[in-house]
Amino acid sequence: MTALPGEEAEQVAVVIPCFNEEASISKVVADFRRALPSARVLVVDNFSSDQTAARARQAGAEVLREPRQGKGFALLRGLMAARDADLFVMVDGDDTYPAEEVGRLIAATRSGAGMAIATRLESAEPGALPGGHGFGNALFVLLVRLLFGLRTRDLFSGYRVMTRQFLDVSPLLSQGFEVESELSLQALARGFRVAEVPVRYRARAQDSKSKLRTWSDGFRILMAILTFFRDYRPLTFFGLLALFFLVMSLGGGAVVVTGFLRTGLVQRLPLAVLSMGLFILSSLCLSCGVLLSSINRRAAELAAAIGWKRAQD
Repeated sequence: MTALPGEEAEQVAVVIPCFNEEASISKVVADFRRALPSARVLVVDNFSSDQTAARARQAGAEVLREPRQGKGFALLRGLMAARDADLFVMVDGDDTYPAEEVGRLIAATRSGAGMAIATRLESAEPGALPGGHGFGNALFVLLVRLLFGLRTRDLFSGYRVMTRQFLDVSPLLSQGFEVESELSLQALARGFRVAEVPVRYRARAQDSKSKLRTWSDGFRILMAILTFFRDYRPLTFFGLLALFFLVMSLGGGAVVVTGFLRTGLVQRLPLAVLSMGLFILSSLCLSCGVLLSSINRRAAELAAAIGWKRAQD
C-alpha cells in the first residue's frame, strides 16, 4: 500500500501492546508495515511467556518489554517510547482489527478529531465478540451516557488513532483493560472531538485466546468509571451523596420529631443522633463537591494557560 497523503510530513507510530500473541503478532506487524510504510511500529511485550517478542522482531517491529502486567502499563510504555510522533495508532495484537482501515482513522484526525475510534459492534463477524463482552460493553456504554452524557457506540475498542495534542493533556492512569474507557472519558473531559469509524471486526485465530476476564476486569472497569466520575464531576458525585444522606437524615428525623410532638419526649435518642450525623455528612459532602469543583476549574485554567504558552513557543 502506498503512503497516505500527508504521511511523509507526519510522524506516525503504531503501538501494539501484547501478551502471549505469538499466533497472530507477525501478521499484525506485517499488515501495518504494509499499510503505513513510513510509520514506526512498536510492539510492547507485556511479559509474555511465549514467542511473541521474537516473532514481532522477525516481522520487523521494534520490541519493547514492559514487566508490569496490564494493558494500560504496556500502552503507556509504547506511547512514551514514541512520544516524538504526531499521530499514535493503538491496536491489539490479536489480528481482529483490519490494518487497511487505518487510513480512514487517520483521515478523521486530520479533519479535526483528537481521537478516532474504530467501532466494532456494527460489523463484527460471527463469534468475534463473545456474548458476555458484548453485553458488558452495552451496559457500560449506557452507564457513561447516564453519568457523563458521552455518546459512543463502542467504549472498549482497542483500535484507535490519537493526536499528540490529545495525549499531551490526557494523563493515563489505568493499568489494565480499563484504559480504553479512560481514553474516551479523557477526550470528553478535555473537550476533544472524537470520530467513530465502523470497521469489520474479525474473529480470533483458533489458537489465540482473549485475555479479558469478564467479571474481574468488568469490576475494575466499573471502579475506574466511578473514580473518573468522582474526579471529573465532583459536584455531581458529592451532590448525589449529599442528597442521599439528607434524605436518610430527614427520614429518621421525621420519626423522632413525630414522636416528640405526640408525647413531648425524645423516645428514640439513638435515631436522633444518627439523623444528626447523617445531616452533618450531607453538609460535608456538598462542601467537598463545591471545593473540588472549584479546584478542577482552576486546574483547567492552568492547563489552558500552559497549552496557550506552548502554542506560542
